[in-house]
Amino acid sequence: MHNFNQFLDYCESFYLPSHPDVLYPIQGLTRGEIAIATLKYLDLINSAPDLFSWGDGDSLDRERVRDIITESRAIADAEFASRPVKSLNFR
Repeated sequence: MHNFNQFLDYCESFYLPSHPDVLYPIQGLTRGEIAIATLKYLDLINSAPDLFSWGDGDSLDRERVRDIITESRAIADAEFASRPVKSLNFR
């Protein structure tokens, strides 16, 4: 990949439900969510270069971004589920 947008396009073709050629759709996924996960991945590479390296936007990079998306969603779901219900009004 030569730039950020190309990598996002590549990830979209695998995971974005609205992409015409999607292979493994992730329900509700947006390009913005892919972009944020990609930036998190690039930060991870920068902070732990002995553990992670950029593979020029290859399948491993794409899969790691996917993993960040699914982990971020799991954390968000867990945080939402742990919030107490303040009140329900069934009138």
